[in-house]
Amino acid sequence: MAPLLSRRTFLITGAALGGTALVAGVAGAGFLASVDVDGPDGFVDGDRAMFNAFVAIHDDGRVVIHVPRTEMGQGIHTGLAMLVAEELDLPFDERIAVEHPTELLPVYASYSQIIGVRPEEARGPVAWAVRRAVSAVPLIATGASGSTIGLWHPMRTAGAAARHMLVAAAAARLGVPASDLTTADAAVHHAASGQSIPYSDLARDAAILPPPREPALKPRTAWRLIGRSQPRVDLPPKVRGEPVFGADVVLPDMLHATIRQAPVFGASVVRLRNEAEIRTEPGVRDVAVIDGRAVAVVADSWWQAEMAAWRLDVEWSGTADDGVSSVALGDRLRAALDEAGHHLHLEDGDVEPALASETVQLVEATYEVPFVTHACMEPMNATVLMRRDGTAEAWVPSQSPLMIRWGVQQGAEWAGLDPSAIICHVTMNGGAFGRRGEQDVIAQAAYLAARHPDRAVKLMWPREEDIGRGMFRSHAAARMQAALGPDGLPVAYDALVAAQSIIQSVGSRRLPITPGPDGDYLSIEGLEKAHYAVPARRLRSHHVPSHLPIGFWRSNGYSFGTFFSESFVDECALAVGLDPFDYRRVLLRDSPRHLAVLDRVAALADWGASMAPGRGRGIAIEECYQSVVAEVAEVTIAPDGEITVDRVFCAVDVGTVVNPDAVAAQMEGGIVFGLTTALMSTLTVEAGAVVESNFHDFPMQRIRDVPEIVVDILPSDLPPGGAGECGNVPIAAAVANAIHAATGRRLRSLPLAVTEATGERRTRSVLPQLTAGAA
Repeated sequence: MAPLLSRRTFLITGAALGGTALVAGVAGAGFLASVDVDGPDGFVDGDRAMFNAFVAIHDDGRVVIHVPRTEMGQGIHTGLAMLVAEELDLPFDERIAVEHPTELLPVYASYSQIIGVRPEEARGPVAWAVRRAVSAVPLIATGASGSTIGLWHPMRTAGAAARHMLVAAAAARLGVPASDLTTADAAVHHAASGQSIPYSDLARDAAILPPPREPALKPRTAWRLIGRSQPRVDLPPKVRGEPVFGADVVLPDMLHATIRQAPVFGASVVRLRNEAEIRTEPGVRDVAVIDGRAVAVVADSWWQAEMAAWRLDVEWSGTADDGVSSVALGDRLRAALDEAGHHLHLEDGDVEPALASETVQLVEATYEVPFVTHACMEPMNATVLMRRDGTAEAWVPSQSPLMIRWGVQQGAEWAGLDPSAIICHVTMNGGAFGRRGEQDVIAQAAYLAARHPDRAVKLMWPREEDIGRGMFRSHAAARMQAALGPDGLPVAYDALVAAQSIIQSVGSRRLPITPGPDGDYLSIEGLEKAHYAVPARRLRSHHVPSHLPIGFWRSNGYSFGTFFSESFVDECALAVGLDPFDYRRVLLRDSPRHLAVLDRVAALADWGASMAPGRGRGIAIEECYQSVVAEVAEVTIAPDGEITVDRVFCAVDVGTVVNPDAVAAQMEGGIVFGLTTALMSTLTVEAGAVVESNFHDFPMQRIRDVPEIVVDILPSDLPPGGAGECGNVPIAAAVANAIHAATGRRLRSLPLAVTEATGERRTRSVLPQLTAGAA
C-alpha cells in the first residue's frame, strides 16, 4: 500500500500550483528524484502476473487492465483499455477485464492536467519537478476531460512494454531471435515453425523480465482497435445489474445513515431539541452532530434513518447571510461590472482607444447566468469502515481516490483518530460532473464510522440535501464590447466577467493555504476566442464572493463563457446585417481546424435553408479541452412562448479518436446536459437558503423532450483531445441564437425563456454603411 499522506502534505504540490520553488524548499530535489513515476516492476502474485501498474495476465487467460480513472458513464474504462489491447495485440472480447486500482501509485497521478502538457511532450526541469511533486501526493483525479489526454501515451506504453516482455520470454523458450516472432490474438507466433504460445503460458516468465524503457509503439497504419468503435466493457454487466455503484455497496452488519445540514451555509448546530426522542425511533442506533454543522441519524436501514430524520428538531445558529436573496446576489454581481479592481488576464493590442474611437461601430451587451447544481442521478454517498486495529476502508463513487483518503482522514480527525492505513475503493459513479471530486460526504461517513468501529456505515444524502447543500456552479455576468471596423469585423474585443472564483472556493476546502481569487482562469474560459481573427482583445474578471460554496462543474467557465461570447458574435454579425455563419467563417480565416468544424456542422444542418415562421436556426463554436466543437440548434417557438428544440447538429474534432461510439455518446449526453441547463436550471436563494429541493423544482430534461441529435466526428491526426465536456459547451448559445432567428428577440440570461425580459444591447454607429441590423 502506498504510504499515507495527509491533506497537509498536499503543500508539496506547490510546484504544480505555482512553480518549483516551493517543492525545492519543502521537499528538495533529492526527495523528488526518489518518487517512482514509472510504477512497480513486474511480479507474480497468486494466479496473476503483473507486468506493470496497468497490465496483469492471469493463468486462465484473462487480461486485467488497471484503469486509474473513474468510470462515471463516459466509457473511459473501455477507451483506455483499448489502448492497452491495441499495443498488446489482444482481441477486444470477454478475455479483457477492467479494474480500478486501490493502490495510490505515483504513476497514476494526473500530472498532465496540472502542468497542461501531454505526458509524451513533458520535457525539461519544470515538467520533471511538477510530475514528481504531483506524483508524490499522489494527485489522482478524473475530470477536465483529461483522462485520454493524460493516459494516451502511458497506457499504450504499458501495453507495448508487456508485449515486448512476452516476446522476449517466447524467444527464450523457443531459442529463436525475438525478431522472428510476431504477436496476434493474445499469443506469440513463430511462423517458421508454426508454433504459437498463448500469453497466459508466457506471463509468469515474462513479468519478471526487465521492461523496455521506451518500447516502440505501433504505427497508426497498424492499428486494429484505435479509431474503430468497440463495445463498452461495462455495458453487459450493467444490463445484468452486476456493477457496484456507491449506492449499491452492501457489507456485513452494515449501518445506514442520513443527514440534515443547515439551510444557510455557515450556520452551526446550536442544539438538538429532541435527540432523546429520535433515538427511540424504530431501528435508530445513533444520532450525531458532525463537526458542529450537521446532524446525522444512523439506523439499521436507510429508510428508518430517513424517517427518523424527518422528525429532527434542530436549532441552527444565525449567520450574516440569513437575509441574502437571489435578487441581492444578482444586484451585487451586476454592480461588480462597474466597480474598479478588475483582474486583467489578457490585453493584446490597443483595446481602449479602439472602443472609444468615433470611426467604429460599438456593440455592447450584458449577459447573466444563475447558480446551478450538479444533480447527479446517484445521490451523494459514501461507505466507510473504521476498524479497532486502526485501519480504515472506504467505498465511494468518487472522482479521486485521493479525495477518499483525505475525506476519511478528516472524518477520523473529527473523531480524534488517526488511521494507520486506508484502502480506497472507487466504485462506479452514477454521474459526477465535478461534484464527486469533493470529500464532504466521505468525511461525514468516516466520522460516523468512527463512532461504530468494526461496522461499516453507509451515509446517503437525500435529494433535498444534494440540491440545496451542494457545491454549485457560480452565477456569472459579463459585459461584452466590440469595435467593428468599416468591413463590419471587430478591430477590438473586450470581455469583462463577474463571477465567484472556483479556484478559491475549491482551494479553501482542499489546500492548507487558500488561494486568492485573482487570475482564476476557470472564470474566463470561453471568452478569449483566440481562434477568431481580432487585432486587439482584452479579457478581465472580477471576483464576486457569496456564502454559497462553488465547485467544479461540467465544463466550468465554458458553461457560461461560451454562452456569453458566442451569443455576442451573433449580435455583432446581425448589427452589420451579416449572416452569423458567414461572419464566423471570416473570423476563422486563420484557423483552418476550426473552420473545417464550422463548415461541417453547417453542412449537416443545411444552413441557409428556409424555415417556417416561428422556427429558427442558431450556430456556435468553441475550442475547449484540446478539441473543437460546433453545434447548430433548430428551435420552434409556440405562440405562448414555449421553446422546443427540434434538432441539434454537432461536428467535433477531438484529434485522434480512440472509440468513435463513445465520443458520439459523449456529445449526445453533453448536449442533453447543456439543454437542461440552458432551458431549465436555476437556483433561487431566499433568506440565505437555496429554495429548490428536488426534481419537481429543479427539473431535468426528459427523454420525451430530447431533440434529434446528429453527431459527426471529423478525422484528425492530432493526439486525442477531451470529449467528456465538449458537447454541452456551445449548446446554450446555439439555442439562444436560434431563438433570435425565430423571434427577433435576444435572450441574454439563462435559463432561456421567451416570455421574460430580453436584456439590453447598445450600438453606436457613425458610418452609414454599418447601420445596425435586426436585434
